[in-house]
Amino acid sequence: MSLHRILWFGFVAVLAHGAAADVAPVLPRASKQVAWTGQRLPFFVDLRSRGSFVGTARFDLPEIPGVLVVQAGDSVVETQEIEDASWLVQTYEFALFAQREGKLTIPAFTVRFSRRDGFSGPANDVEATTPPISFEIRRPPGAGPDAFIITTDSLTISEKWEPEPGASSVGTVFKRTIHQRADQLTGMALAPAPGIAPDGVRVYPGTPTTQDDLYRGAFVGERRETITYLLQEPGQIELPALTYVWWNPNTEKLESETLPAVVIEVAAPPAPAGTVKAGDGRYPWASMMAAGLAACLMVWQRRRLASGIVRTINAINPPERIAARKLLRACRGNDAVAAQRTWTAWLNTQPVDVILDPELSRGVVALQRKIFGPPTGNAWQGTELARAFHQHLAAAASKELRTMESALPDLNP
Repeated sequence: MSLHRILWFGFVAVLAHGAAADVAPVLPRASKQVAWTGQRLPFFVDLRSRGSFVGTARFDLPEIPGVLVVQAGDSVVETQEIEDASWLVQTYEFALFAQREGKLTIPAFTVRFSRRDGFSGPANDVEATTPPISFEIRRPPGAGPDAFIITTDSLTISEKWEPEPGASSVGTVFKRTIHQRADQLTGMALAPAPGIAPDGVRVYPGTPTTQDDLYRGAFVGERRETITYLLQEPGQIELPALTYVWWNPNTEKLESETLPAVVIEVAAPPAPAGTVKAGDGRYPWASMMAAGLAACLMVWQRRRLASGIVRTINAINPPERIAARKLLRACRGNDAVAAQRTWTAWLNTQPVDVILDPELSRGVVALQRKIFGPPTGNAWQGTELARAFHQHLAAAASKELRTMESALPDLNP
């Protein structure tokens, strides 16, 4: 090969390398720039490579008050002509939901991925920063400035009572499970159920569970939560109607659906049963002595049991304890996003019918309003949630100890 030909090939290689260097490895883009409050606003992040991609990309998405961003489905890879060269482009889709109005800018964020120069050979790690991307969010006319608004053309709401409402007495508990399902929304963007009730009724707001179908072209979100009502006073009470409002972008009208109120007659608690008179012969002395001996043995056994529990707890590290530590760490750092993520992880380790303390429920609702609600300008503080969570864990541990003690078999005489 002549020297001139070698120089020519080298010159072409330098030009090709320069063209590749001019192509940004990461590019965000949006199919539309304007959306309604609470409406799904898709945007995309394109990753570019001359060769194949390796592994899964990682996105350091920024935290924006009043804004929720979720990844929608799997990535798609296609070939594109860029700067007169063939490139592989891997596209990730995201969905943004905003509870704020006006100009909204997603700041620059870091993307990390790995790619090859060809279809074989070593992978090269790439770390790039996207340029900012801006949108305009419009609040539907007629919606209050502080109202939680979602935007969808289809929202279905249903409820289930357990037990069915009817004549009751003080101390009765009713559970009201509300199920929402909407198109073009994630379950996390659906409105929380109001935890309101009249005097004489104690309310335990439920922790919601969400489920999304974001694959194969579908985008359907579901939200399910249970409100627990404890009747505390006799008389006629009315459990409130719950109204859900949304904006229909097709008709450009506010629509609503109301779950009806329920009226319940609450009777006073029954009088306590009469006590057994001393000396009536119902409890022989032998039985009383046996009961006393059993009680003493239980106290003795309790210490051994408590010691055994402590040793067992110290020897294991179950998932719920790991999740609890991470939640408390997020609260100490006042990290609302991490607290929401670790709260969900801890909740997934609990029974489906777990009942939360009112203080803990209020702390979780406040956290979710901070993340998914309109911006308030105040930073989230995790102190209250951490304290309520500590109290819940302590009460649960005490209850478990009492349950285990009551399950001890009688000792042989």
